[in-house]
Amino acid sequence: MSLQSRVAARADELLDYCRGNGYNCRVALFVDLSRHSGRCRFVVWNFEQQCALLCSPVSHGSGSWKSHVRSSYAKVSNEDGSHLSSLGRALVAERYEGRYGVAYRLDGLDETNSNLRSRCVVLHGWRYTPSFPIYPLATVGSWGCPVLSTRMMRRVDEILKNESNVVLLSFM
Repeated sequence: MSLQSRVAARADELLDYCRGNGYNCRVALFVDLSRHSGRCRFVVWNFEQQCALLCSPVSHGSGSWKSHVRSSYAKVSNEDGSHLSSLGRALVAERYEGRYGVAYRLDGLDETNSNLRSRCVVLHGWRYTPSFPIYPLATVGSWGCPVLSTRMMRRVDEILKNESNVVLLSFM
Protein backbone atom coordinates (compact mmCIF):
# COMPACT_ATOMS: atom_id res chain seq x y z
CA MET A 1 0.00 0.00 0.00
CA SER A 2 1.36 3.46 -0.87
CA LEU A 3 2.18 6.09 1.73
CA GLN A 4 -0.65 8.30 0.47
CA SER A 5 -3.11 5.41 0.84
CA ARG A 6 -1.87 4.53 4.33
CA VAL A 7 -2.22 8.14 5.47
CA ALA A 8 -5.61 8.57 3.79
CA ALA A 9 -6.85 5.48 5.64
CA ARG A 10 -6.02 7.19 8.96
CA ALA A 11 -6.93 10.76 8.03
CA ASP A 12 -10.71 10.44 8.47
CA GLU A 13 -10.31 8.97 11.95
CA LEU A 14 -7.83 11.68 12.90
CA LEU A 15 -10.13 14.38 11.51
CA ASP A 16 -12.98 13.09 13.71
CA TYR A 17 -10.63 13.16 16.70
CA CYS A 18 -9.54 16.73 15.86
CA ARG A 19 -13.14 17.93 15.49
CA GLY A 20 -14.15 16.34 18.77
CA ASN A 21 -11.22 17.78 20.70
CA GLY A 22 -10.83 21.27 19.23
CA TYR A 23 -7.69 20.59 17.20
CA ASN A 24 -6.83 21.82 13.71
CA CYS A 25 -9.18 20.49 11.02
CA ARG A 26 -7.25 21.89 8.04
CA VAL A 27 -3.86 20.17 8.26
CA ALA A 28 -2.17 17.37 10.17
CA LEU A 29 1.23 15.71 10.18
CA PHE A 30 1.71 11.97 9.77
CA VAL A 31 4.75 9.73 10.27
CA ASP A 32 4.47 6.14 9.03
CA LEU A 33 7.11 4.38 11.12
CA SER A 34 6.40 1.05 9.42
CA ARG A 35 8.20 2.29 6.30
CA HIS A 36 11.97 2.10 5.75
CA SER A 37 13.62 5.32 6.93
CA GLY A 38 15.16 5.92 3.51
CA ARG A 39 11.69 6.25 1.97
CA CYS A 40 9.21 9.10 2.18
CA ARG A 41 7.18 8.54 5.34
CA PHE A 42 6.48 12.02 6.70
CA VAL A 43 3.37 13.73 5.31
CA VAL A 44 1.74 17.10 5.74
CA TRP A 45 -1.91 16.28 5.04
CA ASN A 46 -4.61 18.68 3.85
CA PHE A 47 -7.95 17.49 5.28
CA GLU A 48 -10.04 19.68 2.97
CA GLN A 49 -8.39 18.49 -0.25
CA GLN A 50 -7.75 14.98 1.15
CA CYS A 51 -4.19 14.93 -0.15
CA ALA A 52 -0.57 15.24 0.85
CA LEU A 53 0.90 18.75 0.65
CA LEU A 54 4.44 17.55 1.40
CA CYS A 55 6.14 14.16 1.71
CA SER A 56 9.69 13.38 2.76
CA PRO A 57 11.94 11.01 4.66
CA VAL A 58 12.06 11.54 8.42
CA SER A 59 14.54 10.13 10.91
CA HIS A 60 13.39 8.15 13.94
CA GLY A 61 14.84 7.27 17.34
CA SER A 62 17.88 5.04 17.18
CA GLY A 63 17.68 3.67 20.71
CA SER A 64 19.80 4.18 23.79
CA TRP A 65 22.45 1.58 22.94
CA LYS A 66 23.95 3.75 20.18
CA SER A 67 23.04 7.24 19.14
CA HIS A 68 22.78 8.43 15.56
CA VAL A 69 23.25 5.02 13.94
CA ARG A 70 21.63 4.18 10.63
CA SER A 71 18.63 2.01 11.38
CA SER A 72 16.18 1.23 8.61
CA TYR A 73 13.04 0.47 10.63
CA ALA A 74 11.82 2.07 13.84
CA LYS A 75 11.40 0.48 17.22
CA VAL A 76 9.14 2.38 19.58
CA SER A 77 8.95 3.24 23.25
CA ASN A 78 7.53 5.88 25.55
CA GLU A 79 10.23 5.30 28.18
CA ASP A 80 12.57 8.10 29.21
CA GLY A 81 16.13 7.34 28.12
CA SER A 82 15.07 4.86 25.44
CA HIS A 83 15.96 7.28 22.62
CA LEU A 84 13.22 5.60 20.57
CA SER A 85 10.29 7.15 18.73
CA SER A 86 6.78 6.90 20.15
CA LEU A 87 3.49 6.01 18.49
CA GLY A 88 0.28 8.01 18.77
CA ARG A 89 -1.16 11.48 18.45
CA ALA A 90 0.80 14.53 19.59
CA LEU A 91 -0.02 18.20 19.67
CA VAL A 92 2.50 20.31 17.78
CA ALA A 93 3.10 22.90 20.51
CA GLU A 94 5.27 26.01 20.76
CA ARG A 95 7.83 26.97 18.15
CA TYR A 96 11.34 27.84 19.28
CA GLU A 97 14.90 28.27 17.98
CA GLY A 98 17.08 25.44 19.23
CA ARG A 99 20.38 23.75 18.61
CA TYR A 100 19.17 22.52 15.20
CA GLY A 101 17.30 25.68 14.21
CA VAL A 102 13.52 26.02 14.25
CA ALA A 103 11.82 23.30 16.27
CA TYR A 104 8.40 22.53 17.73
CA ARG A 105 7.76 20.97 21.10
CA LEU A 106 5.44 17.95 21.06
CA ASP A 107 2.86 17.07 23.70
CA GLY A 108 1.76 13.44 23.62
CA LEU A 109 -2.01 12.98 23.56
CA ASP A 110 -2.03 9.20 24.00
CA GLU A 111 -0.77 6.76 26.61
CA THR A 112 1.80 5.52 24.07
CA ASN A 113 3.47 8.94 23.83
CA SER A 114 2.54 10.73 27.05
CA ASN A 115 6.21 11.35 27.91
CA LEU A 116 7.17 13.25 24.74
CA ARG A 117 7.58 16.61 26.46
CA SER A 118 9.48 15.27 29.47
CA ARG A 119 11.72 13.27 27.08
CA CYS A 120 12.38 16.47 25.07
CA VAL A 121 11.13 14.81 21.87
CA VAL A 122 10.57 17.63 19.38
CA LEU A 123 9.98 18.09 15.64
CA HIS A 124 13.10 19.63 14.12
CA GLY A 125 15.35 19.71 11.10
CA TRP A 126 18.92 18.50 10.77
CA ARG A 127 21.41 18.85 7.95
CA TYR A 128 22.15 15.10 7.91
CA THR A 129 18.55 14.04 7.23
CA PRO A 130 17.89 13.93 3.47
CA SER A 131 15.09 15.82 1.69
CA PHE A 132 14.58 13.04 -0.84
CA PRO A 133 14.34 9.23 -0.63
CA ILE A 134 17.69 7.44 -0.29
CA TYR A 135 16.39 3.86 -0.08
CA PRO A 136 18.00 1.34 0.35
CA LEU A 137 20.17 3.55 2.55
CA ALA A 138 18.75 4.60 5.91
CA THR A 139 18.52 8.06 7.43
CA VAL A 140 20.59 8.87 10.51
CA GLY A 141 18.94 8.15 13.83
CA SER A 142 17.76 10.59 16.46
CA TRP A 143 17.15 10.33 20.19
CA GLY A 144 13.43 9.83 19.58
CA CYS A 145 12.64 12.99 17.64
CA PRO A 146 11.00 13.06 14.23
CA VAL A 147 13.80 14.79 12.31
CA LEU A 148 13.32 16.30 8.86
CA SER A 149 15.91 17.72 6.51
CA THR A 150 16.70 21.38 7.15
CA ARG A 151 15.08 22.26 3.82
CA MET A 152 11.89 20.31 4.56
CA MET A 153 11.71 21.74 8.09
CA ARG A 154 11.69 25.25 6.59
CA ARG A 155 8.73 24.28 4.39
CA VAL A 156 6.86 22.66 7.28
CA ASP A 157 7.60 25.69 9.47
CA GLU A 158 5.98 27.99 6.86
CA ILE A 159 2.80 25.91 7.16
CA LEU A 160 2.88 25.60 10.96
CA LYS A 161 3.45 29.33 11.50
CA ASN A 162 0.01 29.92 9.95
CA GLU A 163 -1.80 27.14 11.81
CA SER A 164 -2.50 26.30 15.43
CA ASN A 165 -3.37 23.15 17.34
CA VAL A 166 -1.94 20.86 14.63
CA VAL A 167 -1.79 17.16 15.46
CA LEU A 168 1.05 14.84 14.46
CA LEU A 169 0.16 11.13 14.23
CA SER A 170 2.97 8.56 14.33
CA PHE A 171 1.79 5.08 13.40
CA MET A 172 2.99 1.67 12.22
